[in-house]
Amino acid sequence: MLDSDAETVVVLFYCYQDSCAASLAAEQRLLGAELGLCGRVLVAAEGINGTVQGDAAAIAVYEAAVQKSFSSQIDWKRSIDKSNTALFPDFVVKEVNELVGFGLQGSEPLDVVAESGTRLSPQEFHSLLENPDELRLIDVRNTFEYDVGHFDGAIDPGMTHTAQWPRFVKNNIQDLKGRTVMLYCTGGIRCEKASAFLRRRLKEDGAEVSTPVYQLEGGIHRYLEAFPDGGRFRGANFVFDKRAQMRSGDGTVIGRCSECLGPWDAHHGGRVCTVCRALVLVCDDCDASSEHGEYWCPEHSNLRGSYFHFLDRFSEKELQAQAQSLQLLLDKEVGTHRKNRRNTLRKKLLQVQDRLEHLQLEPKHGETTAEDAEVSVPRRCRACEKPYCQCPGVCWGFWKEIAQE
Repeated sequence: MLDSDAETVVVLFYCYQDSCAASLAAEQRLLGAELGLCGRVLVAAEGINGTVQGDAAAIAVYEAAVQKSFSSQIDWKRSIDKSNTALFPDFVVKEVNELVGFGLQGSEPLDVVAESGTRLSPQEFHSLLENPDELRLIDVRNTFEYDVGHFDGAIDPGMTHTAQWPRFVKNNIQDLKGRTVMLYCTGGIRCEKASAFLRRRLKEDGAEVSTPVYQLEGGIHRYLEAFPDGGRFRGANFVFDKRAQMRSGDGTVIGRCSECLGPWDAHHGGRVCTVCRALVLVCDDCDASSEHGEYWCPEHSNLRGSYFHFLDRFSEKELQAQAQSLQLLLDKEVGTHRKNRRNTLRKKLLQVQDRLEHLQLEPKHGETTAEDAEVSVPRRCRACEKPYCQCPGVCWGFWKEIAQE
């Protein structure tokens, strides 16, 4: 366990190198237990990726032990945390198929080290940004990360998970051909694999030579170390631990509340998309005035007012309106690339219809107004469905509370 009275070190790291995932996972679990660490580590046949917290001495031992398993030099991105709190509820090691999941089926696995784009130091990356002509600067993180901070002029692919990157490349490769492409992410692991995938597709189209692909070495983390004032990065750098974000000296707030559109860039585990559970920016005032706490991310913003997770607070009339709206939306979703969206809408429409049938079979005991129905059903956590007073989002990801023994 962490010493709550001492400042701790947080390390962000990854390494692409052929590995035995099972033995690597066992080694990681042993190190975590022996050194009293907390954090999240992914291991796969293609390498390792993690964010780990511990006291300075424990982290030094951990780094040395992990490095022994890899011939490639690992770039340890360190930061000091003075909050005296564990940024993760525990130390979890997961064996996965891919460190960055693209969900590729039936294709030759990427050789990330051999196929990835040219690495640029923060200074080199910054210099190229000075000449934006014929440049395509792409943020390969999730939209909720982009929303709170990104480089000037960066393209948001609109992703809620990395498996959507191949789709973005397919839809935009003609625009990218013949231009200089620059990719970036938090610490480098996602843009390295994303660049490898893009370069393979360019090679297949005979455009690899005419389309140079670069990646920011060390990601936003290293860039902000090199440019403490923020340089050309605006806003906050989202991180996947209880800090939620790290800031430069710039201090600009570029995020906007999804409800009132006022300046806001603080995520909260209880404010997620009611459809996909991705984080959504909602300010404290709007959340306090919300009776239901159901929100919609940019990808599902067109479902606002039509798609709700909790249906038991609605009257028959309201449910009938929802069913009609969902059917109209479903009828508009055509094409093979809209299959997942159709399935989502179809499933919710069936749930609404089942709820309507249930209400119609219930014995009537006087007329219940919509207002009465809403008052009788308390707000619940979208992730775990417990009453919000019991779980105000503390079950979501790194906000999960540490179990008390």
